[in-house]
Parts: sequence; C-alpha cells; structure tokens
Amino acid sequence: MKNIGVRNGLLGGVVVVMFFALAYTAKKEAFLNPWVQWGSMAFYLLFMYRAAREDCVLSGTNRDFREILRTPFVVFILINLFYWLFYYGLHLADADLLRMELLSEKQLYEDQLRAGPGDPQLANQLRERIIEVEKALANPVQPLGPVITRMAMGALGGFALSAGIAAILRSSK
Repeated sequence: MKNIGVRNGLLGGVVVVMFFALAYTAKKEAFLNPWVQWGSMAFYLLFMYRAAREDCVLSGTNRDFREILRTPFVVFILINLFYWLFYYGLHLADADLLRMELLSEKQLYEDQLRAGPGDPQLANQLRERIIEVEKALANPVQPLGPVITRMAMGALGGFALSAGIAAILRSSK
C-alpha cells in the first residue's frame, strides 16, 4: 500500500482492536478500566509517529506544517474509527458490558451526591442523571449518537497529538 498514513492507520487499528479484544476476553472489567483505555494511546502514538517519521524521510521536513501534520492525523482517525466500531459492536453484542458501564456511572453520581455537591442545582442534576441511568438499566441499549459524538471529540485530541508530532519532527530537521 502506497499511502503511509492509511497503511499505518489500518495496522494500528487492527492492533488496538486486538488489544481491546484481549482485554475483554481476559476480563470484562479490564475492558472498562480507564488505565487500559488510556494506555491504548501508546499504540496510537506509536503508529502516528512511525507514519509521520516515514513520511518525513520520504518527503522531507522542509515543507508546509499542514502537510507534515496530515499523515499522523490520518493514522489517528483510522485507528479511532476501528476502536469505536469495535466498541459499538461489542456493546451491541454484550448487554452485560453496557449494564456494567451504566452501574459504574450510577455509582459515580451517587458518590458525588453523598459527598455533597454544595450547589442545590448540581444536586438536582445528579438526581436527574441517576434516574436517567436507572431507566437505561431497565432496557440497556447502546445508542449510536453518543459513540459518534465521542469519536468526533476524540478527533480534536488526535489533531493536537498530530500537531505535536509534526512540530517535533519539523524541529528535528
């Protein structure tokens, strides 16, 4: 495959999906663990940097910053797409996983409420959110909208990471 960004993005996507499939297979709680979730960023960064470095070796760093930024951003977008498709599919296939997430979210809100948020309006919002989560627990279904929203928000972070990688590579001429 000639496109460096696409090649590394597809490979990185497969690696990230395998990583999460392994975590899920080992223990469902591991899949939901924030350390595991954020730890997967190491794969993102590895493949983004590899692709950007390879692109800079082929095309040089003496070019527009946006051109250098493009390759690691394409890698991020592809890996992220793989991750969110896997995440969504897994939540459709395993309702218990979604139920575990909702119970965790409910526990977080209840803990915040017990700690005393201080603001009566915030306390009411927490109570409303607990009621919403309880309704969702009655019939857990993973909607596509929030997944797309989180994927889009992640792209903002991916752009920042890509800009950082591009800046490092460009300054290291």
